[in-house]
Amino acid sequence: WINLVYWLSYVKLFVTFVKYIPQAWMNFRRKSTVGWHIGNVLLDLTGGIFSFLQMFIDAINEDNWSAFTNYSKLGLSLFSIGFDLLFITQHYICYPPSKRPEIEDII
Repeated sequence: WINLVYWLSYVKLFVTFVKYIPQAWMNFRRKSTVGWHIGNVLLDLTGGIFSFLQMFIDAINEDNWSAFTNYSKLGLSLFSIGFDLLFITQHYICYPPSKRPEIEDII
């Protein structure tokens, strides 16, 4: 059973990576982030940071850094943090509210 759980964790890691790519590409192609809410991205970033911090604090408390060999958890937190920072950059720096076209111009 443990092998099935490990296999499913790697499937989740792959799906998580793949789910972010279309949104990043569409934001880049449209040069806009109109149509989705940045709040969800900020919450996801918070979850990724806390997940990484949990592994770090556990490693310090137990004086055992093998927590970072949980590649699924490490990968999920790093993918989330990386893509969320990309989305925040797109939303606030690349396509800020002053540069955003009206929704009718995009559709």
